[in-house]
Amino acid sequence: MRQALLAVLLMVVVVLSACSNNNSAPASHEEVQEKVQSFYNEMSKFDEKGKSSLDAFNTTLTSFSTGKATDKELEKAMDQFQDTASDIADEVKDVKISKNLPENIQKLLKDSMIAFQSAYSIKEQASKSAASPDVTADEFKDMNQQADVAMLYGISKLNEARVAAGLIEKGSAAEGTLSGTDTSTAADTQANTDNTDKDTQSGSGTSVTDVK
Repeated sequence: MRQALLAVLLMVVVVLSACSNNNSAPASHEEVQEKVQSFYNEMSKFDEKGKSSLDAFNTTLTSFSTGKATDKELEKAMDQFQDTASDIADEVKDVKISKNLPENIQKLLKDSMIAFQSAYSIKEQASKSAASPDVTADEFKDMNQQADVAMLYGISKLNEARVAAGLIEKGSAAEGTLSGTDTSTAADTQANTDNTDKDTQSGSGTSVTDVK
């Protein structure tokens, strides 16, 4: 009797395994393109969200530096930017990558996702360090550049996936963009802010530098 039950259980396992394999059948070319484009759209959405939050923070930072915003307003803007960066890092981690995509594309998207998550986590830490007297201007700049490297690596892997899926051609102008905009951040814009050493505002105790 036990042998009969074991045989039945084995048959059930085989059937379930076969069903599982059928559910993960390789995606068609059109499905691959659709899924990769969907992933790209998600990353673009996060990119726009991050840039909007960053613009709001830097606007308040500029106002604070010229005496038009209070330290409380700066602190609020900084907290909002930190929260947004943290939220984006969590949301990126939760993006699903289809198991029926070709293995090379799955790997490229996973590498891209990890890089984007790292970039936003570093941005969050950089924004916190802007108010810390224990972090030097060079350290602050280095954190921003690390975030840029992570972001650009994520974009490069995402674009490799887009090329592999046939969405764009290798070497095309689209490879250097995310959500239709220039993807460079502190790495390129630092040239315009090399003189923005972290200045401690008298009476506020808040050390500030533009976060890129």
